[in-house]
Order: sequence, then C-alpha cells, then structure tokens
Amino acid sequence: MSARMEQVVPGLGTIVLRPLDPERDAAVLHDWLRRDYAAFWGMQRLTLEQVRDKFRAVVSEGRLEALVGELAGSSRLLFLMEAYRPQDDDLARFYPAQAGDRGFHLIVAPADGPAVPGLSFHIMRLMCRWIFREAAVQRIVAEPDLRNDRMLERCLQTGFRLDRVMHLPHKTAQLVTLARADFERIDARSETPPKAALPAGRARKVRLHLLAGRIGRKLGIYERNW
Repeated sequence: MSARMEQVVPGLGTIVLRPLDPERDAAVLHDWLRRDYAAFWGMQRLTLEQVRDKFRAVVSEGRLEALVGELAGSSRLLFLMEAYRPQDDDLARFYPAQAGDRGFHLIVAPADGPAVPGLSFHIMRLMCRWIFREAAVQRIVAEPDLRNDRMLERCLQTGFRLDRVMHLPHKTAQLVTLARADFERIDARSETPPKAALPAGRARKVRLHLLAGRIGRKLGIYERNW
C-alpha cells in the first residue's frame, strides 16, 4: 500500500498518509475510540469487531475517503481522517453547501511519551493539504461538537473561521470553514503553530446554545434520525 502524501514534523519525523486498512488498523483505532477523549465519535461502547465492521463498510462503500497517518519507519498510527462531500451528505440540510466543499472528521492518537510541540497543527496541515490536492475543492468545512474547544482551537490555528452554530439532531455543532486561499497563506509561512484563541465570552454562548439544543430536540423541533 503506497504512501499518498508526507509531512515532516520537527522533533518527531515524517508522517506518511496512507489509505485506511480495517484489517490492519482496527485494533489501534478501537483502543482510541473507546477512550473518554473520543466521546464525540460516539463509538466508545463498540467491540473491536464492530469497529472493524464499521470501517470495512466505510472502505467498501467509498462514500467517505478514509486515511491514516503513520510515522515513517514504524507501524505507529498518529491519526485517522475521513473526507467527504457535504453536498451529498445530510449535513447539506443545515448549511448552504457548495459544490467545491469538502468535509472532514479527524481523531488524533492519545498522548504517548514526551509531547511533540505542534504535532496536532502539523497533522491538520497534512490533512488539509491532502483535501486541497483536488483543484475543484475551494473550501473545507467541519462540524465539531460545540464543546470541543481543543479541536476548535486547532482549526483556528490552521486558518479555519468560525461560522454558524448548528443544532443537529444528535449534537449542537460549531460550523467551521477554511477557504483555500486562507490555508495556502498559513501553510506557506508556518512551520510552528500560529497563536489562536477562541472568542472571549464564548462560555456563556455555549451554555445557551446547548440548552436550546436540548430543548429543541426534546420538543421534536430538530430531526432525530440523521
């Protein structure tokens, strides 16, 4: 299975991006997904075989492009990414999707050993470079859980902008968008993560949105079967 793209990370080595192999990778991904930090993926209670079956389906259906980042010269997995077309997905019901949009899901390996400064930033760079390799892609979008401050800060570092809050049937999400020009500007000049911080006063707005989402779903205002 040949490498697709690489990213050098100072203090670590080279990350190689390759297609997901459910038979080879499921055990490691199952370990990540059952941990508390992966709760936003909603797969904590799945068995190893259930996780393997889910990723087999992802690969066979071809609706999502699933890849893993692996440290060159080892079998150490560093992240899993999924890329998809929002205009062909139910997400398009909740924001004005464009033909040049691509969405993503990302989970990074739990911390293991000494911290590598900027690792998450470089992982985000590699993922975005891969998605933008297609000339037709003009914007990357994502819908992290509104409470996922860590992911939102990583998005801001990579050039994403905060857009609308979306009350989805299964969560309250923050839509983030990354224009190709914004990413190219950051990717060209940044070997270290730019400073990024979420807006001041955000905590109160998050509480209000979460309350609105809970009430809306309880009253059946939002669709439940996405």
